[in-house]
Amino acid sequence: MDNPDPRRLDLRASLRVIPRRYVVRSFFERGAIVVYALLDVSASMRFAGNAEKKRLLADITAAIAWSSTRHGDAFSLLACDDAVRQDLFIPPSGRRGLAQESHKKILSAEIRPQSGAKGLPCAIEQMRPSRSLVFLISDFHLDEALLNSTLASFSTHDVVPLVLWDSSEYRDLPDWGWARVRDMEGGGDRSIFLRRSLKREIEQRYLARRNELKTLCRKFGARAPFFIEDKFDAGLLTRHLLEAG
Repeated sequence: MDNPDPRRLDLRASLRVIPRRYVVRSFFERGAIVVYALLDVSASMRFAGNAEKKRLLADITAAIAWSSTRHGDAFSLLACDDAVRQDLFIPPSGRRGLAQESHKKILSAEIRPQSGAKGLPCAIEQMRPSRSLVFLISDFHLDEALLNSTLASFSTHDVVPLVLWDSSEYRDLPDWGWARVRDMEGGGDRSIFLRRSLKREIEQRYLARRNELKTLCRKFGARAPFFIEDKFDAGLLTRHLLEAG
């Protein structure tokens, strides 16, 4: 209602925004923003298969920090397990060297065994109230209540979910034989007998999870999730952001 021009009505944005309202496009000179990398450093992020998730976290965060400061924006790092990790916090800044500092900080950080990610919704308390760009980086192996709470907490910001999966988690499993599996957050181990039907069921569950995440992000006004498997390609992420925009 601040700019009631029906010629500039944006139906797609109107469907995404929370709470529901009509949105029109207005054009302003671009100003600097704060870009946040919000990291899930729960125990499941210790996983290493065809890639090491912790190193992927460091590489992606460094790329975001470098791109942000290069374009004149401030960058900030937030990381959470069951609490907000103050040892990994970097306040908003545009100083040189943030990419290298973030990369080094993440690689040297301890990911605590059996830790969850209950601190993610609480990270909003360390953010500036003005609308910011938030890259939420996680494997998204989170329970539904926690994921809903996290997305709801950040719904006033522009959230880009980055989903880190490893093909060895579900696609590179053997067709037949015994396997030992571990719940990295619950701490339990068990043996399972793999067979083709079970392998297919696991693959289908991951496909269903992919669709669930897309639906959930749309529900809370976040952008479509970007899936990263085994390796990070900055060019593909840039294309995803441009297409979403």
